[in-house]
Amino acid sequence: MRKLLFALATLGLIAGAQAQEQKKAPKQHKESLHDQFSGQGYGLAGCGLGSVVFGAKPGMVQVVAATINGTAGSQTFGISSGTSNCDMPEMGMAAASFIEVNKEVVSKDAARGEGESLDNLATIFQCSDFALFKSKIKENYGKVFNPELNSYDSSRAIIQTIKSDLALTKACGNV
Repeated sequence: MRKLLFALATLGLIAGAQAQEQKKAPKQHKESLHDQFSGQGYGLAGCGLGSVVFGAKPGMVQVVAATINGTAGSQTFGISSGTSNCDMPEMGMAAASFIEVNKEVVSKDAARGEGESLDNLATIFQCSDFALFKSKIKENYGKVFNPELNSYDSSRAIIQTIKSDLALTKACGNV
């Protein structure tokens, strides 16, 4: 109960500080890797009840979101149940990061259906049959590497590709 009261008090202080920050002129900055993943619905605190309440708002509010995630146990429940913005497994997040950093190479390898970057993706998804993985990614290239998709959505499309093929589902880890 003390932790909850502390979190609520901190929230009030942060809300006041953010109101002051909003009065200042916005700074121009390059879009970071995190900014590109902001469409996932949560910020640095991760998924959980805190992400539902605060979303991806940057700043100290993420400390409160992380506290709520941990205090209520909602992050653990969300990860287990796929709720509270926790709908992507950890390997999907790792794949999204890998795709973002290596986007051009991964896209070219996927279009050809071969290459070291696809071997690495197959490893991230714990696939034992690399040839099957590569052929299915090539077959579904338009869905997985659509130019309108960010890396997070591409990773989600790979997960859907794995889940939609029985042989691939058996060959890959717990996706």
